[in-house]
Amino acid sequence: MKKIIIWLISIIITLLLIVYWLNPKEIYQLNNKTTQFIDYQSAPEGTHSLKASDCGLCHAEIYQEWQTSLHSKAFVDPFFTAYHKKDKGDPTCLVCHTPLANQSPLLISLSSAHSQSLKSRENPNYDPELQKEGVNCAGCHVRKGIVYGPYKARVMSAPHPVAFDQRFLDKTLCKQCHEVPSKDFSLMKEGICSTGRESNAGIWAARGFICQDCHMPATERPLMTGFPSRAGRKHLWPGGYSTQQLQKVFSFKAQKINDKIKLTITNSGAGHKAPTGDTDRFITLDFIWQDKQGKQTILETIKFKRQVIWQPIMFVFSDNRLGPGKSTSITVKAPESQGKLLVNAVYHVMTDTSLQRLKEKYQLKNGHSVHRQFITNQEIRINQ
Repeated sequence: MKKIIIWLISIIITLLLIVYWLNPKEIYQLNNKTTQFIDYQSAPEGTHSLKASDCGLCHAEIYQEWQTSLHSKAFVDPFFTAYHKKDKGDPTCLVCHTPLANQSPLLISLSSAHSQSLKSRENPNYDPELQKEGVNCAGCHVRKGIVYGPYKARVMSAPHPVAFDQRFLDKTLCKQCHEVPSKDFSLMKEGICSTGRESNAGIWAARGFICQDCHMPATERPLMTGFPSRAGRKHLWPGGYSTQQLQKVFSFKAQKINDKIKLTITNSGAGHKAPTGDTDRFITLDFIWQDKQGKQTILETIKFKRQVIWQPIMFVFSDNRLGPGKSTSITVKAPESQGKLLVNAVYHVMTDTSLQRLKEKYQLKNGHSVHRQFITNQEIRINQ
């Protein structure tokens, strides 16, 4: 019997080693399921270059909005820089952070799915200044010398060729980078970044909402100074780094039942799970009782997070994040003292341990705050 157990253990260890060997640590793959570098683009006739700063010469307001967005910092953001070092400079990360082939120092072939064996060669058209602009105007709007947009009819003359593209009126453009599939050898049903897939279900998808409805607020303005106003969208893309955007996500209900309080939390404002994107992110909610004297006591803390096991095979260990319109409930003992029920909410980019590791091992400097409180002492009415 002992020999059989040892034999079985040996087989299991051998299988795990094979799985580990087949499932390298690099988690981002460039393959036919993922977005690719956009082919080399030349500046459309009538424009100076592909740089956003040149687009801003005419589209000043849009350019100013883009400058405040994380799209403009996709390559230079301190967190991305540190993570990129952690991923050993994996060139496939740049497919989304600098999507134009013009922005990449290397041209990468698809001969292999794994980054450590991708074939690459120097890019003769590499523009380092363009690379610093991250996801710029040309990354979404320029293809083969034409500036594409969401307008079906040409209502004004432009100094450069223009055309309509249906992708600006659906989720296609956003999902290219905000829906990173899982590795081929993986038990994950959703991808590493599954925002696009998450947005396909729930109350907002059923009503026909797309990413732009929340992340590119509608506006009425001229595209250029001196031109007539027309319907458009702001180029801000607020998300997890926006307190105002986060405050739209959750709604709360409380009901007293005998000596208990039933708390119901609903994702009533996000078109995807909350939080979404990078698996390091999580949200904590503190439910607090404040008595008549102002003393506060935490009744319960909830953490919404997706926990992924990376090795030897990738799978989701736990995921309690709320999908669009989904709710969860907890029950706490009702305090004996008179007072009111409050909630505090904090968005965490990562844990303090992960932050310290990025600082010590990967030279993270001047990163954004990793803990952002977006709800402070919000009162929840208790229904009897």
